[in-house]
Amino acid sequence: MRRERLWLFDRMRFKHKLFVSYLTVIIIPILVLGLYAYHQSKQMLEYQALQGIEKNAGTITESIEKSLERYNHTIQSIIYNATFEKIVTNDYIDLVNLSRDLNGYLMPYFNMMKNMDQNIEQITFYTQSSVPEYGDALLSASRVSEERWYHDALLAAPNRNQWFFDDGLIVTAQFPNFYTKGNTNLVYMRINSKDLFNLSNTLQDNAIFIADENQRLIYANPNAKRRQYLLSGDLSNEGGSMIRDGQTSFFLVKKEIQQTNWTFYCFVPTKKLTEGAGSIIRVTLGLILICIAALLVIIYIFSRTMIRRIYALNSMMKRVEMGDLSLRVASTSRDEIGEMTNRFGRMLIRLNELIDESYRSKIVQKEAELRALQWQINPHFLYNTLSFINWQAIKSDSHEISHVVTSLSKFYRTALNRGNNITSVRDELENMKSYVEIIQIMRDYSFDVEYEIEEAVYVCHTIHLILQPLVENAILHGIDQKEAGRGLLTVRARICDNAIAFDVEDNGPGMPPDTAERILTVYSTGYGLKNVNDRIQLLYGPEYGISVSSQLGQGTIMTITVPQYHQNTMDG
Repeated sequence: MRRERLWLFDRMRFKHKLFVSYLTVIIIPILVLGLYAYHQSKQMLEYQALQGIEKNAGTITESIEKSLERYNHTIQSIIYNATFEKIVTNDYIDLVNLSRDLNGYLMPYFNMMKNMDQNIEQITFYTQSSVPEYGDALLSASRVSEERWYHDALLAAPNRNQWFFDDGLIVTAQFPNFYTKGNTNLVYMRINSKDLFNLSNTLQDNAIFIADENQRLIYANPNAKRRQYLLSGDLSNEGGSMIRDGQTSFFLVKKEIQQTNWTFYCFVPTKKLTEGAGSIIRVTLGLILICIAALLVIIYIFSRTMIRRIYALNSMMKRVEMGDLSLRVASTSRDEIGEMTNRFGRMLIRLNELIDESYRSKIVQKEAELRALQWQINPHFLYNTLSFINWQAIKSDSHEISHVVTSLSKFYRTALNRGNNITSVRDELENMKSYVEIIQIMRDYSFDVEYEIEEAVYVCHTIHLILQPLVENAILHGIDQKEAGRGLLTVRARICDNAIAFDVEDNGPGMPPDTAERILTVYSTGYGLKNVNDRIQLLYGPEYGISVSSQLGQGTIMTITVPQYHQNTMDG
């Protein structure tokens, strides 16, 4: 096992070994400080959570108190209204006046109250007097004489509002007995408690109860309905106590609602008080990771400083491996790394010298092959031409013979080019045109020729003898193979993007894509297209050369691309 650990350590990079060493030294104190910070923060979180629950409970009870106080004021404004007292005591001489007060005052007032507070669902007067009933606004007390809330309301002190929860929130009050003549009259108001107990608060996630002074349930939120058993325990202690139920413990928050003698209970599971501990752990871990990351950066800087020259030497070796042999590698340092760098630099210089020697040898070889070919350009062509001249001399006048001889002389003059590899574009085009004129005469002008030459190309220079092989190929394999119609040879020369492009186009039968791709990679007899392409790329680079575009039945376009050079540039 130990040998395996040593083997793994030996295979690690030097930078990684430094990382492991530094981290071993610093990881222990960072973890100890992190755990200490976690425990301190957890205690503070629990204290703040308790304070927040107390504050939220106080806010909720204050909101309920204000709403209840508003309804109490509404009830008080009703029972001390002289007209309403007059109605419930039936203090009328005739029914006309009663009807006027009911229709003209009572109902408009009730409608106004309901419109001003949408939560008021019903306002009803229950009277023991002989006043006639009027809709839901004025009813006989005998209708509710068996209701529990009615008996409790009769037993309450006069002028004191009583609150009940009987399928809804109810508030009642007795009219003053100044004119009751021994009868007890009540005002009854039913309130929609949905908005009153709409506890849109973070405490809603806990068990919340509101109970009256007899511990009868007034309200329970959804989380409390399955825990109503909590109200059956001993809740006489002040808020802030702990309530345990089996394996679960709760923190009790208790607030009094003075308006109704109700009590607000909030049972918070103790485990929820420490729910934020997870965030503390994340923060603590985050701080630890930040510290480690900062230390890793420092370690990286130190290790980079120590081995940066090794990295630099490795980077230069990779560049040489990828083919960049133009680097100049040297070091002024006299340590082992400096010696390795200088030795590598000398090796690279020697390698470049060997490559240069091989390159020059290859160019000399190609030039020798070209010169040999220049003196042996298609001897069959020469023999056929001379034979034709002899035939024409016998058959026709001397003008046509003179023209042929002149074209042949011009062709060989420009073809040989005094043994030079570089020629002007003008001479290269003249060489190609002489060749085409001779072919046309020999074939009795069986095909047409079009030239589209830009004037700017004439002053440029290029490699010698690159157009004639393309024209010969277009005639032999394009125009001569055409089965119907007249052949057309089109030669273009133009300047585009600091380069010269020569197009040789025929309207022959074309060729398949695989043949078009293979034509530049296969040697052919004589001075073929591959030879031309190799010469161009050898001198100018792989981005130049010949490209072939052909479609069956439509013809072929061969394009030569060479740099736009002038004679002084070529010489340089």
